[in-house]
Parts: sequence; C-alpha cells; structure tokens
Amino acid sequence: MNNPLATRMRRLKTLPVLPTLLTAGNLACGITAILCAAHNYLFEGAVLIFVAMVCDMFDGKVARMTKQDGPFGAELDSLSDVVSFGVAPAILVHRLILGEPGVFDPGQRILWFITVFYPVMAAIRLARYNVEHSGPATDAEASASFRGIPSPGAAAVIAALVIFHQRHGDWLASPAQMTGYTTLVASLDWFRWLLLGVTMACALLMVSKIRYPHIGYTLFGRMGFGKLIIFMLLGALFFWQPASFLALATVGYLALGLVLAVGCLLRDWRAGRSGLEEDEEEATAEDVGLSNSSAPHEGPAPGR
Repeated sequence: MNNPLATRMRRLKTLPVLPTLLTAGNLACGITAILCAAHNYLFEGAVLIFVAMVCDMFDGKVARMTKQDGPFGAELDSLSDVVSFGVAPAILVHRLILGEPGVFDPGQRILWFITVFYPVMAAIRLARYNVEHSGPATDAEASASFRGIPSPGAAAVIAALVIFHQRHGDWLASPAQMTGYTTLVASLDWFRWLLLGVTMACALLMVSKIRYPHIGYTLFGRMGFGKLIIFMLLGALFFWQPASFLALATVGYLALGLVLAVGCLLRDWRAGRSGLEEDEEEATAEDVGLSNSSAPHEGPAPGR
C-alpha cells in the first residue's frame, strides 16, 4: 500500500525547470522592484513590473507546451504574483506620493492604508481565482475573460502611470515635506490624486465581478488582417511615445471593463433582469470553497 506522504514527497523531487525559472524570474523582478522603490528608483521599479508580467505571461504557456503544468507551478505562480503585482505596485505608489520615508505620521496614515489595502485585495483576488479555477487547466479556461481585473493588469496600470510621471512629470509639483494631514492634502498635485484614485479603483476592481478580456489570449491567439494592422499601428505608437502609450493603453484597459459593465447593466435593465443577481460562476465558486471533497487538487488554470 502506497504511503500518501511518500507519494507527495516524490512529486516534489522533480520540478519543471524552464517554467519554474520563469516564475522565479517573476518573483525576482517583483522583489527588485520593491528594492528600487525603497531607494527612489521608481522608473526602474515600474519597468521591472512589466518584465515580471512577461515572465508571468510565458511561464504557464511554456509549462503547457512542455506538458509540465501542475499544482506546484500554479501555487508558486500565485505566491509570486502577490509580490510582483500586489506589494511592488503599492510600494511604488507610496514612494512616489510621499516622496520621503515615513509610515505612521498623521499625514501619512491615509497613504499607509491605501498601500496596505491594495496588496490585500490582490491576495484575495488571487485566492478567489485559485478556488474558481481549481482543476485541470484547459485551453477554454485560458481563453476566458477574467472576473475582476487581473492582478497583472492592475499592476500594469499603476506601473505605467509611474513611468509616465518619471518621464513627463517635470512640470508637476514636487511633494512637500509632509508633517501633518493638512500639509499632505495641500502638497498633492492633481497627478498624485489621480494615482491614489486609480490605485483604489484597481484594488476594488480586482475583487469585483466586472469582466475583463484576456489580453494574453488576444495577443497570442488568431486574429484577422484588420486587427493585425491595428496592432502594428499600436506598436508604432509605443516606440514613438512609450511612456504616454503605456499610460493611455493601461488606463483604457481599466476603463474598458467599466464601460462593458455599464453596457451589460443597461441590457439587463431593458430585459427586466437585475444586474445585482448572483451569477452561476460565483455560486459555483462558493460551492468549491465550502466543499470538503477529498479529490486531488490539480491546481488553478493559467492566468490571474
């Protein structure tokens, strides 16, 4: 009779090398981004978040192509995402807005709350995703839209705004020395207020039910000739003005889900349906979370 503990230990003796290295690269980029933010290298830290996104985009694809996907990679991917797309963007926002070291002074507590709130929402979003997509990964699941903005997408919005500020923010006011709440409010220019609002919006949208398209599937899936031309034009705009393009593209992606959600609410209202009703996927996810089934855990599907 096989020993279950011995069986689990045998599973951990061999690891998929390339997918694990890509996921480790994601985590390494996130940690380095935090270090960059701590030393006021905000541009470099924001760029590293996009590098982490590239690693996150390819680790699952490489694992499936080499038939090495499994629960270990899925769990490691979620742990890495919490750091790279939860903690690192929040630290970048904190450093850009505050402009000096500090946490608990009277004028810094609201910023502390937002800095903590964002990664907590990212962790909840990742945990919810793992529960909803526990089981064998399929191409259909990989191509589905996300319920709530994915954590890499939310991190991309914040990182793009940080990059824009570092490249085109010379005409913005510099943060004053913040010694009190009144000074903090008076010292923030419009861009920092915008960044605070976007950060809170991203945190809430990660745990929302608003649908967002899967960008990775769009980029690597089949597309018509017209879409190909559009992507080529977008690529030209990126090379012409990369900071401005990233800011507009990511904020546009953030707004896209809201626009689509409003459209769905209007259609439901015209059809006499309530837009607040629980959908079938949410009910299923709650059943999975409360289940005591002893079936083996296959790991979440790709994408976050």
